[in-house]
Amino acid sequence: MSAKERVAFLDRAAFTADDLPVPNFEHNWSEYPASEAADIVPRLFWATTAITHACPLDANSLGQLHKLVRVIVTGSAWVDADACAARGIAVHRLAVSETAGEIPGRMLIDLLEALVDEARR
Repeated sequence: MSAKERVAFLDRAAFTADDLPVPNFEHNWSEYPASEAADIVPRLFWATTAITHACPLDANSLGQLHKLVRVIVTGSAWVDADACAARGIAVHRLAVSETAGEIPGRMLIDLLEALVDEARR
């Protein structure tokens, strides 16, 4: 049996409630409308997956997140790619929708489900 995924969305306000389906795998889901720099480590401390739209993730923060496996970036957020690579954290970026300027919720969840499924094989 696989460990439960812990997903934390740092700035969920980029999506509406009906745009984001529930992932089809065992998980704990935490979401925040927005996150300040001081909130990032406490909110991601137990997370295996971080989702960010505009919250930056720097080497100092990433160095404190020992359970983090992957980061999904849905917008303009800067993520320290070198720090992620050094810690074995995969970074995935979604393309911004041309029409509404937002990422469709289904696209995000499909990617998340595929990544979790791949990791469990």
